Amino acid sequence: MTCAVLITPLVDVVPKIENCDYIGVDAGALKIIDQGFPIKMAVGDFDSLITCPIERHPIMKDETDSELAIRLCKDYDMIYLYGGMQGRIDHTIANIRLAMYRFQNVVLIDEHQRISVMNVGVHEIDDSYHHISFYPIQEGVLSLSGFLYPLYKRRIHIEEIYTTSNSLTGKKGIVRVDEGSFLCVQSNWR
Repeated sequence: MTCAVLITPLVDVVPKIENCDYIGVDAGALKIIDQGFPIKMAVGDFDSLITCPIERHPIMKDETDSELAIRLCKDYDMIYLYGGMQGRIDHTIANIRLAMYRFQNVVLIDEHQRISVMNVGVHEIDDSYHHISFYPIQEGVLSLSGFLYPLYKRRIHIEEIYTTSNSLTGKKGIVRVDEGSFLCVQSNWR
């Protein structure tokens, strides 16, 4: 499996993830270089010179810098977007929408949270996060085992939010999506 780690300018500490390519989103490239990680590429509208290939874009454009970087990673199986949930709320919403509707192999992650899409299938979640929420991207059927609030083949409508703030009862939980797709939000915020 191939992996890309996209670093935005809002990241303070670049995470070490083995066997992944690091790509700088705008000035996030400088964070990668400053912290001594190898950089595969940088993308954005910045005008500073750095020591890696640069794909330069105009400031006035129809895409965000994160979207441009994700598009460059189309051949990767998994894309981790660090710093995509910090800063301006409009950019956070845009990044979540990119994962929900356009690039479902994107995982938004920071020091305290992880957001991913779960499509039809069986998924295992470990106890790395205290709070786990599920939000339907489209109406779907969800089963949760190993959770404080288990579900069995429950139809979840798009407007429902009662699947907010669940937790595991042990070291792992099993999520089964029989229909639709769900945004899985994991958090360690208290």
